[in-house]
Amino acid sequence: MNRLKTYWASHSRRLATMLNSVTTPNMRVIYGKAAQQGARTRNPVVVIPGILGTRLVSPQRATPVWGGASRAEFADEQVPEEARMIAHDMKLNVPLHELTDDLQPDGSIHRFKARKFGLSLQVRAYENIMRTLGAAGYIDENTRLTRRGLDYGKDVLSKCFEFDYDWRRSLPENAIRLGTMIETVVRFAKRESGCRDDLKVDVVAHSMGGLLLRYYLRYGKTLLPEDGGEREPTWAGAKHVEHCMLVGLPSAGSLNALRSLTVGLKPNPVMPNYAPAILGTMPSIYQLMPRGRHKCVLDVETGEPIEDLLDLERWIERRWGLADEEAAEPTLKKLLPEAKSAAARRHIALDHLAKCLTEAKRFHRAIDLPADAPSGVILQLFAGDGVQTISKVKVGRGDTPPLVVETAAGDGTVLRSSALMDERIGNAWYPRLLTPIRWDNVTFIATDHMALTRHPTFIDNALYLLLEKPRPACDFRLPAPENKAPAESHEPMTPAVS
Repeated sequence: MNRLKTYWASHSRRLATMLNSVTTPNMRVIYGKAAQQGARTRNPVVVIPGILGTRLVSPQRATPVWGGASRAEFADEQVPEEARMIAHDMKLNVPLHELTDDLQPDGSIHRFKARKFGLSLQVRAYENIMRTLGAAGYIDENTRLTRRGLDYGKDVLSKCFEFDYDWRRSLPENAIRLGTMIETVVRFAKRESGCRDDLKVDVVAHSMGGLLLRYYLRYGKTLLPEDGGEREPTWAGAKHVEHCMLVGLPSAGSLNALRSLTVGLKPNPVMPNYAPAILGTMPSIYQLMPRGRHKCVLDVETGEPIEDLLDLERWIERRWGLADEEAAEPTLKKLLPEAKSAAARRHIALDHLAKCLTEAKRFHRAIDLPADAPSGVILQLFAGDGVQTISKVKVGRGDTPPLVVETAAGDGTVLRSSALMDERIGNAWYPRLLTPIRWDNVTFIATDHMALTRHPTFIDNALYLLLEKPRPACDFRLPAPENKAPAESHEPMTPAVS
């Protein structure tokens, strides 16, 4: 018996060591030389964070409205003035893109701290991406020279630019801001480097930031058509972008969006909680909704799929979010102090809800339309598939939390099938992927949504794409034969122009 115990103890230790060990490539050795390359062979990099990933500030508040160094530096919905700051504005008969306020984006959230039960908690958000770019020679982690551009190398194309945006607003609105930034970066890089050729940027986009990038690539700096009609992609944004690294991309949405809009922000020791009526003012969250055609939302009573998830009458019937007359009224009192009655506030809220749902429908049609990107634009997807993720729920009425029915492979927030935009979901099975998106490459990583960017597989592949992958516009030829050039010469020839 003692021998058996000794054997199993030894075997368990060996097994634990084997399971806990992670073989990580030495990125510094592999990419050290490549990271020293200059403007002739590399692009500037733009990083786009996901929803909640950008700090928001207001001149009316001394500390950030969202994304400060501690929980105290987030707007408190219990204070009417702060609730109005964080919520999207609502006005009758005014288009969403004209509903502006004084809230301004102010850089992505790298990390922030909070305290709970006397313990200091530190949450890293987009620092992982910045560390990865640091290994590529793009980053000086301890030096922030400007608010949006960081000096990550000796020449101008060794720079990384963070795209900060108001994640509450509709994604097509933010596509206009993204396009302006990318055009500015390209002009700046050409001027500073003296390069006469057309320049492009490489983009690393996380979560909702990837949806924003995909819309910009297809339609450039344009809003959705107000008449509701379909529009063929112009690929106006594609001329400025080369490599697109889309990480944790919710191509087909996430059931977390439905939960947030109907139940509110889940309890969190770091971020404050917000009621459904606060989140329900934000058009972008509706654009993160799953697709009804994938039959992932079922009626709790009948068990039948609910396919019209963005229908106003459906929201009113089920009393979801802003349409929940009783539950939303206390929040609407704070958000709409000038409205004279509960009926007036409800009228404004339903008008806003209708606009958000209509905008989301149009956005889904625009982004789901099958269309191949032009040559020269590389779509690289990094998707999680190692965490069981909610794939099907049953829903009732009011603020009752959705009941989980099924889970499937994903990253805990975004399903593997959603990242791929797998159209087999909810339909007849087929052995090969059916998707309207032409992926140039897909890499699966067995980890959760925020950990994707610090996983060695992501880091290794991202550095390869940024630093080593052959690029058509910078395709250096092999050295000339010895009888035509000195053997000791290792200088590359003039790049071939594709």
